[in-house]
Amino acid sequence: MSGDWRQQPRRAGRIPFPKLAIVAVVAGAALASACSQPSDTQQAQQQQQQAADEQARKEADEKAWADAEKTGTVAAYTAYLQNFGSGAHVSEASQRIVALNEGARKAADEKAWADAEKAGTAAAYTAYIQNFGGGAHVVEARQRVTEQSRKEADDKAWADAVRAGTAAAITGYTQNFSSGAHVAEARQRLAALDEQARKDADDKAWADADKAGTAAAFNGYIQKFGSGAHVAEARQRLAAFDEQARKDADEKAWADAVKAGTAGAFTGYIQKFGSGAHVAEARQRAAALETQARKEVPTIDIQKTCQVAAGAMLSLMGGTTTEQDVNACLDSEQKARDQLVKDLATYASADKKQCMRTDVYLPSYVEWLTCLEMERDVRKMERPQQFGAGPWTLPRVRSAINAGGR
Repeated sequence: MSGDWRQQPRRAGRIPFPKLAIVAVVAGAALASACSQPSDTQQAQQQQQQAADEQARKEADEKAWADAEKTGTVAAYTAYLQNFGSGAHVSEASQRIVALNEGARKAADEKAWADAEKAGTAAAYTAYIQNFGGGAHVVEARQRVTEQSRKEADDKAWADAVRAGTAAAITGYTQNFSSGAHVAEARQRLAALDEQARKDADDKAWADADKAGTAAAFNGYIQKFGSGAHVAEARQRLAAFDEQARKDADEKAWADAVKAGTAGAFTGYIQKFGSGAHVAEARQRAAALETQARKEVPTIDIQKTCQVAAGAMLSLMGGTTTEQDVNACLDSEQKARDQLVKDLATYASADKKQCMRTDVYLPSYVEWLTCLEMERDVRKMERPQQFGAGPWTLPRVRSAINAGGR
């Protein structure tokens, strides 16, 4: 029986152990379950905490948005978006950023346009177009580039023409830029250059004429520059030349008359220079010589000579003698005497002695004049060194003298 007693507790101890383990497990699970499920208080606290957190987030969102609006910059709105990617104002912040960027673009566009207009050059407008290809002023900028390019080319061409300063350069400008900004001034410059060229040519022509100092030179100046600056003086010079030439011709004619020393020479001087400086003296000399010659020329009875000559012609030719024939003879004789008186001083004394003879039959002034002229001409022919070596033609009797005898 004792043996059975010893073995029975062992058997009893082994049999209840699994049951205890199961109970422990169940109790632990129940305890764990009780611990893992919050109580109503805890749930309320969690909800309160969540509400507080949400309120804090909303307040932070609103404050960040207020700060962004206060700053009003793209950076501020961008920072808001970065910090509150799902905030209440994300959409508006994005719109503000777009609006600010558009405003900045417009402001930059307007500033660039203002700078281009201030510069006012084709390069400035071209730079605006390159930087703001879709800007508000691109169309106007292109127009300005075209206008400014033309204006700059116009101004450059005008500056080049002015620098050259020649009529050809300025004319070239007007041809290339007929409606350019400087056409009116170019035409004024051309007119001034033409006027200056005319004045220069006038002055040069006058200087040349003055240097030449001849009547032909002054006449040439007047013909070429009829309204020149020196025309009046040129005419004065010509008048002085004419006066001097007249005086010189007067003096030469007077010297020739004095050298000839005949009444005819002095009378010829008077006829040619009716208001000459020596007219009075010429008249005195001519009158004195004619008086002297009249004394030296013997007086013959031309009435008798003409009557006898007419009778001789009647005897030879027949017919009747008329008073007209005698009068013609008398006229010829008187003219021959007048010519003898004028030219008597030109005949050699020997010739006068030989020709002017009153002791011949029917002396005649016509015959004396013819004789004297022939002797004088023969003497001239005897001087070949002055008149050449011949042949010579003897002089004809004056027709005026012979006309009366026909």
